[in-house]
Amino acid sequence: MPFNFSILRLCSNWGEILSALGRPPSTPIALFFGLASSLFLKPAFAWSWREATQCHGFLAQGYTWTSSNNFYGHSETGSPNFTELGANLRIEATPYLNFSAQGIYRHAGKVENRLQLDFALADLAVLSQENYALHLRAGRVKNPFGLYNETRDVAFTRPSILLPQGIYFDRTRALFLSSDGGQMAVGHYAHWGDLTLAINVGMPRHPDGEVAASIFGFNTPGRIQANRPMYLVQLRYEYNAGEWIFALSYADAELEYNTGTDDPVVLLAETPFQTGVIRSRPVLFSAQYNAEKFSVTGEYLIQFNETKHFGSGFNRSLASESGYVQGQYRILDRLQAIVRYDVYFLDRTDRSGKNLGLEPFRPRHAAFAKDWMVGLRWEITPNWMVSTEYHNVNGTGWLPFKDNQDPNKNRKEWGMVLGLIAFRF
Repeated sequence: MPFNFSILRLCSNWGEILSALGRPPSTPIALFFGLASSLFLKPAFAWSWREATQCHGFLAQGYTWTSSNNFYGHSETGSPNFTELGANLRIEATPYLNFSAQGIYRHAGKVENRLQLDFALADLAVLSQENYALHLRAGRVKNPFGLYNETRDVAFTRPSILLPQGIYFDRTRALFLSSDGGQMAVGHYAHWGDLTLAINVGMPRHPDGEVAASIFGFNTPGRIQANRPMYLVQLRYEYNAGEWIFALSYADAELEYNTGTDDPVVLLAETPFQTGVIRSRPVLFSAQYNAEKFSVTGEYLIQFNETKHFGSGFNRSLASESGYVQGQYRILDRLQAIVRYDVYFLDRTDRSGKNLGLEPFRPRHAAFAKDWMVGLRWEITPNWMVSTEYHNVNGTGWLPFKDNQDPNKNRKEWGMVLGLIAFRF
């Protein structure tokens, strides 16, 4: 998809465009920004559209090759089907109120190929002092989960091309990146460190068929959607300007599955049903140390999963487990090496997949994945970056189902090479 540099002119001439209109803009988003700004703008605050508006964008194009199995398209023969193209806008209406939004086109094999709104929110600083802060945010708000969920949308703000898949599943990115609701964030800043608490309540974005396939182990014709708001809490501590970072994240989400025509879920459920419920409660512990030349990161996740009202064939409760240890070394100012070991177990009491192998549609190695990764990243300029990484994987627990229609044909042992070039402005 060609990059349209006209968006640069649109951002730089935003003030002139609005002035030329001589009336409130006709588009709903611009009208929303305009009305909200007029409500909160104080006469004493010298303000102009040009100075208060920031616009940024990014483009990333990747290439994937795998020795077997598929990731980001038909990668066994090499696949260029990984593209991210986005732009974001931030408007500071007053020193205490700002608005921001980001739209993105994302192509990730057969899992995603669409335009979407990643976030769009109003941020009100209710309290902003030297030692305390209180923010209220409303709209489509990013979910603060772990160290990377809020920054995973841009290649420059990820530590690697592919995040640890046992925690930051790429196949369910759209579901968990942000939610439609609100957030309260409280911060306390002192000589002993910075402590922040964020509480989110919101409806998860509409999940796609990949979410259902990751739950049942095969593609289904049914419809899956959130039946109540998701609750998310994160407590985060930083010491010495981010030298040490610790975080504890918790979420509680519930999805509803409505059966489709000739649905194999119904056939395998053993008892008739029309609507089933999936509840997930992940708990994530995060830690990071940042020195001048290197960083060490580790995260551990235990996720309590429950399916009910599906009939005896699919009603179950289990706990998934995953974690990783990651090291980054800055060889030069703009050249960085990374190594990581990432593990994932669908059921912490069945790490070899013995019980899963008794089910149809899924082999034993779909119950786990153990991934060794090494990579290099070169920031050629502040705006251009290239990176590459190699993965040696044992297991297929986080492979996308849409790229691998028959899980029984997947190979347990496989390798993957990814390359990426990225630009930002």
